[in-house]
Amino acid sequence: MSVSSQQRVPSPAEVWSAGDYADVCDRMIPRLGARLVELADIHAGDQVLDVATGTGNAALPAAQAGASVTALDITPALLQSGSERARAAGVDVDWVLGDAQALPFGHASFDRVLSCVGVQFCADHAAAASELVRVCRTGGRIALIAWTREGFLGQVLAAVARATGSAGPARSPLDWGSEAWVTETFGQLVTDIAFHREHVEMPAPSPSGWVDYMATAYGPLVRARTALETRGQWGTLRGRLSEIAGAHNAGDSDTSDSDTFTARAEYLAVVMSR
Repeated sequence: MSVSSQQRVPSPAEVWSAGDYADVCDRMIPRLGARLVELADIHAGDQVLDVATGTGNAALPAAQAGASVTALDITPALLQSGSERARAAGVDVDWVLGDAQALPFGHASFDRVLSCVGVQFCADHAAAASELVRVCRTGGRIALIAWTREGFLGQVLAAVARATGSAGPARSPLDWGSEAWVTETFGQLVTDIAFHREHVEMPAPSPSGWVDYMATAYGPLVRARTALETRGQWGTLRGRLSEIAGAHNAGDSDTSDSDTFTARAEYLAVVMSR
């Protein structure tokens, strides 16, 4: 006879409140939100919604551009951190606790709808995509940034999913980093789609140093490390992730632990006209 030892699946809020996501944004993707604001062509007076905002990586630069910004996330701790960051930056943002799969806003409420490596982690892709379109006004824009399957973060997330047993037939967050999937999902709902494959560089003392930092600060990796340590399996995944990091070194130097290194992480930026 066998007894199931399956553990309860943590809620999204539990995943993303683990670690220190604000510090990850500051260290690893400090200008990614500003790039999304630039691509979305946000101006003073625009009504902007940042979906799955985290700690406001896109919401704050949108507010600094003079827009009226609403920032939504499912994780209270991240909203609190974002609010503190907005006060420190001297900008006003309306912080809303809510689910990207069922946005608490009326139809056609915003001129710009954004999500910076956020909405791609929703469980129900179709619902999230539909909601992004629903709340955007005709003539407005939906602008997204998502990690690609082929890129550094995509490979890291895929390796984590395999190691923790969460990989399977369900939709992957990395679908949002595919031009084909975005076109299939949004093509009948918008009037135009533009794609930009770009990258961000993530500094660390070494490949393993990057892994060790992210395993204490980045929610999904924190949860994976905690689960695998109880099984004695974290060392195997840590080694695999260090190999992936080393293979994406953006510098010219050797990637041994004695060298400073920078990982190049590809993302897909999507700008859609409503």
